[in-house]
Amino acid sequence: MEPYRGNYFEDFVHGRTFLTPLRTVTESDIVRFAGLSGDFNPLHMDESFAKETPHGTRIAHGMLTASIASGLAAQAGLFDGTALALMAVQMKFTAAVYPGDTVQLALTVTGTKKTPDGTSGIVQLKTHMENQKKEVVSDGKWTLLVKTRAYHDTDRGSV
Repeated sequence: MEPYRGNYFEDFVHGRTFLTPLRTVTESDIVRFAGLSGDFNPLHMDESFAKETPHGTRIAHGMLTASIASGLAAQAGLFDGTALALMAVQMKFTAAVYPGDTVQLALTVTGTKKTPDGTSGIVQLKTHMENQKKEVVSDGKWTLLVKTRAYHDTDRGSV
């Protein structure tokens, strides 16, 4: 069996911050997300329309920004083989993300609680995403269920 990557419940120490890799949001990302989600709002798809808005141009979908945040955490390998469930997501979008912006996510542990059987634990994370200008584009909270190191000592078999 391949060794598990990622962080176990015990690795999520209160106050610890994880930084993800950088990612540039492309025009292609916006178009593909519109097709995937069905959200063809002209703010995202129509440059003529978007020029007349306070943004002056098209912007990325808020939910695309949230999805990119999730992908950045995955690219960082934080939960590879250890995440059992994403239980809750709360995000506040504080600035627009434009095609060509480069974003990075910081995740800070704000709380942990082991489950009664000791094989997993709930991890609460504060999320903070900035663009290349160090402008905050989103803040939020994630709650995840993550394996403990004792997970494999149970009668669960190979997972």
